[in-house]
Formats: sequence, structure tokens, C-alpha cells
Amino acid sequence: MTKRWNGLVGLRAGSVARAEDLCTACVRECARHLAARPGDAGSLADVSLVAAIGALVAEHTELCPDEDAVFEALLAVGAAALAAGEGRLARRVADSTVALRSRSAAAWELRGRALRAAGRETEAVEALGRGLSLRRRVAA
Repeated sequence: MTKRWNGLVGLRAGSVARAEDLCTACVRECARHLAARPGDAGSLADVSLVAAIGALVAEHTELCPDEDAVFEALLAVGAAALAAGEGRLARRVADSTVALRSRSAAAWELRGRALRAAGRETEAVEALGRGLSLRRRVAA
């Protein structure tokens, strides 16, 4: 089974294993988060977070995972974690998305929102600005 991660920026050439490790570590963190949760379903945001983590695990464990689908699932987990008030998990996922694809506007925007939720406004503004800049480059 070979997993490909094309277009990785910020990782050394030939570091597919590093990307795999990063993504696997993120999935592991999500699993730990679920394992530590109380048995009740909680709010709609909590249910959405559990569903997003389930989708991430399903995508990541495919025999031949689609790297774009896994990346999108990571972004969805980060957004769901923010909505559920799980700032630590959101920051971990956001940092992983930026490390996997540093030219992704969505990754930088997620990181900015996670930093803002943590009260780190200066860093949040920088990350959100970078995301906006990347969106403008793509639109041009």
C-alpha cells in the first residue's frame, strides 16, 4: 500500500513518510479525543465533530486513500472542533494542515480561526492574512 502526498510544501523532498506520520498523528489525536469524551452525545456541534472525525478516519484508512479527500476531512475536523469549542484539537489539526499544504488558503484560514479562538490575536491576524493572500493569488 503506497500513500502519495503530492504538492507538499514545507516537507523535505521525498518525505511522503513524514506526511503520512503527520496525518496519522492527527488521526490518533482525534481518536484520543473521542476516547476521552463522556458517553453522552452532547450538543449538535459535538455530534458534528464526532461525525467529522469518523469521516477523517474512514478516508485516512482507505486502501488507497485520496490525499485531497483526507486533507478536506482534516479541514472539516478542524472547523467542527472550533464549533464544538475544542480549541486544542482545532489548533493541532490546523497546524497539521498548514504543515501538509502550506500553500492552502483554507489551511491558513483554519489556523487563523483556531489561533483567534485561543486568544492569540496577533498570530491569528498573520495567519488569516496569509490565507487571504493565497486566495487572491489563486483568483488572479
